[in-house]
Amino acid sequence: MTLPKTPKTFWLSVLVLALPVAAQMLLQSMLGMADVIMVGGLGPQAIAAVGLAAKIHFLLLVLMSGLATGCSVLVAQYTGARDFPSCQRTVSVTLFVGMVVMLPFTLAFAFAAPIWVNWINPDPQVAALAAQYLQITAPVLLLTQVIVIFEASLRALGNTTMPLIAGVIAAIVNITLNYALIFGHWGFPALGVAGAAWATLAARALQLGFMLSYLYLTRHGFALTFAQLRAGVDKEHILRYSVFALPLVANYAIWAVGNSAYHVITGFAGTEALAVMGVIVPLESAFFALFVGLANASAVLVGRALGADDTAEAWRLYRFFDRLTLGLVIFFSLALWFARPYILLVFDQLDEKSTVLLMNTLGVFCALVWLKILNMIRIIGVLRAGGDNRFCLITDTVVMWVFGLPIYAAAVFFGNYWFVILYALMFLEDGLKFLPVIRRIRTRKWIKNLTT
Repeated sequence: MTLPKTPKTFWLSVLVLALPVAAQMLLQSMLGMADVIMVGGLGPQAIAAVGLAAKIHFLLLVLMSGLATGCSVLVAQYTGARDFPSCQRTVSVTLFVGMVVMLPFTLAFAFAAPIWVNWINPDPQVAALAAQYLQITAPVLLLTQVIVIFEASLRALGNTTMPLIAGVIAAIVNITLNYALIFGHWGFPALGVAGAAWATLAARALQLGFMLSYLYLTRHGFALTFAQLRAGVDKEHILRYSVFALPLVANYAIWAVGNSAYHVITGFAGTEALAVMGVIVPLESAFFALFVGLANASAVLVGRALGADDTAEAWRLYRFFDRLTLGLVIFFSLALWFARPYILLVFDQLDEKSTVLLMNTLGVFCALVWLKILNMIRIIGVLRAGGDNRFCLITDTVVMWVFGLPIYAAAVFFGNYWFVILYALMFLEDGLKFLPVIRRIRTRKWIKNLTT
């Protein structure tokens, strides 16, 4: 597939790959907040407990995503090489590794949560409610691991619509059961926090059931037989996959912990700073959603080109997505800049000082977000498509933990700076890795066929 020959087909493929992923990212952001919002009527302890449990689930979801990303990179390249049996084997191996990784956490949730949750939260009521939520949702870890692996694998084949439909169904079920089980509507018992947990478990189970039904009823290539699943339990293939995926998992985990650290440190910058971050975070998630979709489209198409040994096409695709991303991020940044007064009207419950702070913080976001977006497209959509996981891990780790976080923490604890300046420092690490990333791309060391 070359850009000039079939421009309409190419643009259609980009939209089909990008838009459903963007929509699902937005959906997941809203779904992740559903439990926290809907238990709000139960009091601050319930909110804190569900919020704590959600953060723990998120950290483990990051590990799952690292494994799934490794799977999707290989599936995309094997698809380009027209080697579908290797795609099936890769999914089988990833499912086995994912189950092995998640099983200890599942057991820790199910049988030991009342013990270890007390170590991370001193409030006994919050700890008890969080432990109850985690015990009920323990099977969700295994269910979600299977879901994210199949989602990533299907997207690597170009099927982004089915994961989106399954996600919409899960969101509807989750919110509906939250309403019924938290407060006892429609004749159901009022279970409080436990009701939110049971709703989450039911929604994930139904989501996985829908995906498996689709795969097996349509006789999809990923409707793996028992023999194909057993083929995944192979020492050589497990070792090769683990060596490839381990830097990805580590990269995701280091990023998740570092991202959480930024928000924890921000808590020491004052009440207004926390209030502003509470507004900024969902706006950031919505802004990034489209570009995560573009990164997915880039990774799939670049991966296929590399698997087919078409290095010239892989390079053209990188240039295309780089220019497209730059144009879009400029457009949306300008739109957000001029929309700031209207955003302030939506969040009119903030006091005057916080409102002014939000206005200026949004301005910094509009001015600097291009750094983060271009790095994201180049790392997720290009370097990882070629399996350049070690470079990504080293670069992300050094700029975050050696420069970004220490400088930000020092500014918060010792600098007494205006929060707008502190917020700008959150983009420091993206500025520091901007040149190394683009230099790495220009060396073309990432242009590798992983199928040989």
